[in-house]
Amino acid sequence: MAAGEPGALGGYYFRFLPQRPFQSLSSQESTSRLRQWSMLGRIKAQAFGFDQTFQAYRKDDFVMAFFKDPNVIPNLKLLSDSSGQWITLVFESILKPRKYKLPLLSLKLQHMRPSVSSVRILGADM
Repeated sequence: MAAGEPGALGGYYFRFLPQRPFQSLSSQESTSRLRQWSMLGRIKAQAFGFDQTFQAYRKDDFVMAFFKDPNVIPNLKLLSDSSGQWITLVFESILKPRKYKLPLLSLKLQHMRPSVSSVRILGADM
């Protein structure tokens, strides 16, 4: 099966829906509030349809198929922090596993233990 055909990526086939209106972003009240918070033009909603019933137990397959689908990759946009322009998201860097070195923190449990005198045992008053 070629990429983009139904079943090629976890059984899902996605299609971009560019004409889908989002009333929550285009109403007069919404645009007024977005302008108030300097978000007008900096937030965008995009719609994609898919060909199968969503099954929660396959959510990981669904997400991976979405971000690898050839109909999604050229259409999903991100607002660049540096230029302020809408750019196509580069998925290769997102999908690669990464290793991070995290500093180990020492945690002393004695600071977290409640005082024995302040602990009330349920049923002790009966």
